Amino acid sequence: MSQKTCPHCGAPVDANRLVCPHCRTVMKKRNPLVPYFVVAVLAVIVVVAIAVVLTTPVQAPDIPSAAVSPSSGSSVAAGPTQPTCTVAITGNRAGSSIRLQVMTSTCGAGEVESLAVSVNGAAAGTMGTSAGTSKTFTGTTGTNTVIVTAKFVSGAEKIMYQNAAL
Repeated sequence: MSQKTCPHCGAPVDANRLVCPHCRTVMKKRNPLVPYFVVAVLAVIVVVAIAVVLTTPVQAPDIPSAAVSPSSGSSVAAGPTQPTCTVAITGNRAGSSIRLQVMTSTCGAGEVESLAVSVNGAAAGTMGTSAGTSKTFTGTTGTNTVIVTAKFVSGAEKIMYQNAAL
C-alpha cells in the first residue's frame, strides 16, 4: 500500500486512513476539482458583469445651459432657455431594425415641436411626441448609436435619449 505523511506529527500513515494512528490528526483528502470550480465561478461573475454593462441603456445627462442676459446697450440677444421637462423613451433592436417608443412626457401640450432621431450620426427622421407613440428606424446589424433630440417651440434643443449600444 502507498503511504502518506501526517502533516501534524510527520509519521508515515497508510493512504486509505482518514486519521493518523500516532497523533489522531484528521487526514483530509483534497478535492482536485476545487481550483476548477473557483475559476468557473469567477468566470461566471465576469460574464454577468459584462452582460449587465452592455445591456444597460445610457441616458444622456442633462447639461444645464447658461442664459446670458444682455446688458444695457448690448446688441447680443439671449438664447432660448433650456426646458426642464423630460420625455422618457425606450429603445430595442431586432436585427437591423431599431424600435423607439415614447413612454411618458412631463412637457406641456405643444411645448415640444418634434423628436429628431439620429442613428450612427446620420439623421434618421422624426417621431411623434405623445406618450405611446413608437416608430421603427433602420440601423446596422452590429451596435448602433441612437440619439433622440427634442426640438422645442422656444427654439431650444435637448437630448432626451441616447444609447451607444443599441
